[in-house]
Parts: sequence; structure tokens; C-alpha cells
Amino acid sequence: MRFPPLFLGFSTIFWGFCAGWEVFSIAAALIFEASYIVKTRFDLQKKDFIRISDLSSLVMFILLFYSYVENEPRVIFLKFITTVPIIFMPLLFAQLFSTSDKVVIGTKFGKNIHAHAPVDIRTLYILSILFATAASNIKSVWFVVLFMIIIFVSLSGVVKDSKSLKRYISFCLTVVFITVLIGGIVVGGHFLISRKMMQWYNDWYTSLSSDPFRTSTSMGEIGNLKQSGEIVLRAYPEEPSLPLYLKQSDYNIIVGNTWYSRPKKTNSVFPASDMEWQFFGEGEGEKKMKISTWMSKKQGEGVIPLPDGAKRAIELDVAGIEISALGAVYVEEGPELLEFTITYDPENSFEPLPHRSDLFIPKEERDIIDDVMQKNGLTGVTPEETLQNIERFFASFNYTLEQKNRAGGSYLDDFLNNTHSGHCEYFATATVLMLRNAGIAARYRTGFMLDEYDSFENALLARKRDAHAWVTAYIGDRWVTIDTTPPQWKLADSEGKSFFEPVEDFMAWIKMKYENYRRKKSDEFNKILIAAASFLTVFLMVRVYLRKRRVKKDKVVEKQLYEITGSDSPLYDILDFYEKSGLKREDNETLRRFIAKNKIDIGEIAKLHEELRFDTAADKASLMSELIKKYEDWKKSQEG
Repeated sequence: MRFPPLFLGFSTIFWGFCAGWEVFSIAAALIFEASYIVKTRFDLQKKDFIRISDLSSLVMFILLFYSYVENEPRVIFLKFITTVPIIFMPLLFAQLFSTSDKVVIGTKFGKNIHAHAPVDIRTLYILSILFATAASNIKSVWFVVLFMIIIFVSLSGVVKDSKSLKRYISFCLTVVFITVLIGGIVVGGHFLISRKMMQWYNDWYTSLSSDPFRTSTSMGEIGNLKQSGEIVLRAYPEEPSLPLYLKQSDYNIIVGNTWYSRPKKTNSVFPASDMEWQFFGEGEGEKKMKISTWMSKKQGEGVIPLPDGAKRAIELDVAGIEISALGAVYVEEGPELLEFTITYDPENSFEPLPHRSDLFIPKEERDIIDDVMQKNGLTGVTPEETLQNIERFFASFNYTLEQKNRAGGSYLDDFLNNTHSGHCEYFATATVLMLRNAGIAARYRTGFMLDEYDSFENALLARKRDAHAWVTAYIGDRWVTIDTTPPQWKLADSEGKSFFEPVEDFMAWIKMKYENYRRKKSDEFNKILIAAASFLTVFLMVRVYLRKRRVKKDKVVEKQLYEITGSDSPLYDILDFYEKSGLKREDNETLRRFIAKNKIDIGEIAKLHEELRFDTAADKASLMSELIKKYEDWKKSQEG
């Protein structure tokens, strides 16, 4: 296919501005258009094109790596598609500046060469540009106009008359529609999958944590996580002490089986300095702890887990902070993997002082709680004694995730008076209401309990099954942590862990390291990566071209990049003979039509010639021997 001057350069620049490679595309366009000015050509052979083809494969892998490093995981494939024209550029350069008008695409494995028939790479290059720009999702009038110009010009060679002009216009419009449609499907499919992934993340996060802006958590939400061993959080305390409780949210009002946080209002926090946020109190705490947690929610929003006495966060790279009335910290527009250092005073607590809502017991549960407290003599003289009695009461209870309540009955009544078994949400809820019955302010708390130390990462790990509910009670003029869930809950939750959990843990570590690297990478590194890739590409191209003989364009003789089978067939001598006799074969006239039209008796010779040329399974040597014999007989008949 023939292309007019400046067309390749124009198309390249069009792609560059659509895909974000403006400067690179302009430089490439200038090189391509220089082929119309520079007369020198490189005498490249088939093996040279194979090397350059392998170079294009290397460029493809470099672009894949670049897309992987430079972009968010969910857009890697889409961004790679927009760079596809770069893969064809070494081959296009080879065709434009070589003595051949086609290139061979193939590869070399050891001594074996796998190659396809020569092709005009310019056509494939233009197709890659159309596909890449269609996938760039640019929606403007100028894009559609320029896109159509490229298609109409690239196909203009087929126009011969008015009839072909109509077919040409119809075909071009169809190509425009189909190409844009395919690009739209790619882009639309990408965003559809992205939205679906975000929905999955949202569903996961909803079950993982209680959102203070939603201000509620239902019984059973934490229980749903107990079957998964996926690591969602890592903590790196200076002085590890087990177990470590990391709070996410507090709740003070229960209605039915749902806890609510009241009041619903939140307060905005402004950074104290660059990426430093003062959550509570003043200054830094006595201890420090690094926390690495997956937010896994749209735009990196969510509740962050914090130790008791959290004061100041360092290197917390988020757009905003909101703190709920009960002390839950909500981040806005942060990275998917959030890493920061928290300073804290473990003996202090900055949650708001007790309120009458911290003594509220629902009417339908009041008699049940009062009966259990009186029947078992749980109310003590002091708050500390009451707490000891309640902890002793629950010591005989069992932990289970297979809770079955009586139909229509109170889940709390069933738990306290019948089954005596349940998971952490049952223990925490009952303990809060029992403490309140004794006049002790208490709140229901959710978060993680960490007691698994990983020596490989030197960190405390929190898995989904480590999601937990416990109690914070106001005793001795401060809020204290109370956990009445039987200690064997950890062992029970891990009994069903996957056999492949160590492998999954290692992959999770790789994922964390990659996300850290991707998030903290610098523009300087990206420039170094691009420069290194460019240098490698140029170096390999130079190695190919410096060893080739150069010829002037006006001395270039078109040559075949591969030997045509049967090119030495004696049939060509016969055709030359008839042409000298005045029987000229017309352009595009088939051999059989020529023989039939002139009534030439060479049918058997023509048949053998066609077998030699086109039958790949035939014995070429035998066919050539028979063809030569028939040719000798024909010569004798002409001489006679």
C-alpha cells in the first residue's frame, strides 16, 4: 500500500498527543519523514530483519514493564495498548531506510529461525495507531476528524473510478465505526471491570470495618470474615507486646442486633505540617509504631486502625482527615496501601468522656440482663469487682462461629441462658450491657487483635480472621480495654486455614513491596528507565546497521527477501519464446487463460510448473526433473 509523504509523520504525532507521548512522537515522525530526503539505504538481509524483529519483541517487554511500574494495577493493560505503535517503530525504521520495500517478521531460537512472509510494516503500523488512539478514550471533535483523515488517506489507493470511489467511502466509514467501536469496547470494558473491582473492594471493606460515616455495624459482620486468612494489616511496634489491640470504631447505641455511633457529627483535622496529623492531644506520644494497612476502597478512603492513646501520625500521605464523635479516624483520598508512623501513649485514652448514651440498655433486653446479673450475683461493690465477676461468668462459655438462635427469640437471651456459646460480637455486646446494668459506662468496639509475629517481616500481622469486637469501659477515671471472648477464639478461627496460606502470605508480601515501590517511585527513576530502554534499543539498532553495506537510493534494485520456489522453471523460457513470436501475455492474465486463448499445447508443462510453484508437499526435485524432460521434448517439437 502506498502512502503519501508526511502521512506517517502526521499519524505518529496524532498518536503521540492522544497517548501522552508528545515529544517522543514528534522525534519519531521527523525520523520517518527523513526517509524521503535521505538517499542512503542499508542493504539489510533476512537475518537482519529477524534481529530487528527480536528487538521489537524486546521493546514490547520493556513497554509492558514500564506500564506495570508506572500505572495503577487496574489500568496497566489499557495503558499498554496505547503504546503498541512503539513496538512497530524499529521495523518501520528498518523498512524505510533499507533497500527493500518489505520486512520479515520472525524470531530466532538458537540456530532455528521462525519467519513469516515479508509484509509492508507501514500498514500494520497505521493499524496499531488507529487501535491505540481509539483506546486512548479522547472524546473531542478534533480527535474524530483526524482519526477519519488517517483512515481515508491510508485507504485512498483503492480508488480507480467513480464506482470504486463509492465503495471506498462506504468501506472507510465502516472502518471508522468498527475501529472506534472496538476502542470503545476496550475502554468501556476496562472501566466496567474497574468499577466491578471497586465494588468488590467496597463489599470487602464494608465487612472488614465499620464506617463512622455510616455509624453502624450489624451483628455477624465480623463473623463473616473469620474464614479468610488474607493479610490486611501489618504493625511494626518498637516494643512488641502481645496481644495488640488496634481500634477502628466505637459504638454506643444498640437497636435490635445493630450498634450505632451517636452523635453522627465529625470534625475535620488539618495537617500540623507536611504529612503530619495531630489526631488527639498535643505533640508526639511516648511510643511509636509503623502501620501498613490496605484501604482497598475507592480513592483510598476508609477507617484506619489505631492503638489506644494515638496522638500524632507521621508520613501519612492523605488528602484529609475526619474524626468521629467517638474517636474513629477516617482518611480521605489516600493510596490503596497506606503506610504511616503513629506516636501514642498506651496508658492514656483520648476518647470523649462518658455520656448518658453509654449507659443505655434497650427495653427489650433490660429484663434479660438484669435477671442474669442478679441470678449470678455479678454486681460488685466496686466497678473493678463487677468486672472480675463478669469475666469469671464468661470463663465457662465457649467460642463458636456456628451460632444458632431460637426462632423468634432474643439472640442475647439465647446466648446468656441457653447456648453459652458465640463469637466475639456476642461476648462484647453482652459485656457492654452487663457493665451498663451495674452503672459502668461502656462502649462496643471493633478493630483487630494482633498476636501473630512474623520474623521474616519483623511485624505483627492482622488477617481478615483477626477482625474482632471487644469492650472499652470507663473504670478508674479512664477508658480501659476489656475482652471477655474466650482466648481460644484465635485457635478456633485458624483451624480452617488454607494449606497454601504460607504461599499466599509470600505473594501478599511481594504485593506490598511492589505497591510501596510503585507509590514511592520518583519521576527521576521513570526518566532513567525510559532513557535506559531507549539507549538499549538504539544500541541494538546501531549494531545491526553499522555492519551493513550502504547504497544510494537511485541505485536500489528491488529484491526478494526470500527465494521463490520454481523461479528457475523452464516454463519461463517457453513464455519468452512465445512473446518473441508476438504472443504477449497481458498484465494480470493467468497462465491457463494465456494458454487457452492462444491454443498453445503446453498444458502438461504448465501443470507441472504450478505443482512445483505451489504444492508444498510435492517432491520438488522429481517435479523439476520431469519438467525439464517435458521441456526438452517441447524444444525438439519446435525444432522439427
